[in-house]
Amino acid sequence: MNKGKTIPVKLVAVLSFIAILAGLYLYLTFVDGPKYASKSSLAVKELAAPKGGTFIEVIEKDKPDINKEFPLGIKEATIQDAIHAMSHQKVKAKDKWGFLPLTQDRVKRLLEVVKDGEDTYKHEDTYLTILESWNNQEFSSVDKHHNVIWNLQSGTIGRATGILSAAEEKAYIEKHYDIRK
Repeated sequence: MNKGKTIPVKLVAVLSFIAILAGLYLYLTFVDGPKYASKSSLAVKELAAPKGGTFIEVIEKDKPDINKEFPLGIKEATIQDAIHAMSHQKVKAKDKWGFLPLTQDRVKRLLEVVKDGEDTYKHEDTYLTILESWNNQEFSSVDKHHNVIWNLQSGTIGRATGILSAAEEKAYIEKHYDIRK
């Protein structure tokens, strides 16, 4: 048997396998990736933060069933994905994949889920710190919160480099959703 003929066949097989995986990754990331809601209608308000400054409050007109969106006992990866996607409306980053409106309903529900699953989640304390901060409309560390979750997810692209201004945040939300005035 001539070994010279089997090497190209193996190489083609390996390259084909890599191409299939790359295609699947691109499809899942950009076509069927981390989307939590279709383009929907939101109301956006700029409100005074309890400790000074302002924050953007997002109110969904067509509210999802939050208990179905985040049932008790969800996987840790789902909690990370939700926190990560919600942080995108508030942080500066070169690349962002996934957008989930950061609403008080979602924050409160995720707090319930994490507290209910006490000692279930490896990074429970991290989630509680982030969600309790957001529940108190405290977003001065949202870029750090994003990066903590991003690191837990082994992120390599899209590290947060700062916090969006209220105007930048509104523009980001308007880009992804229809805003009702």
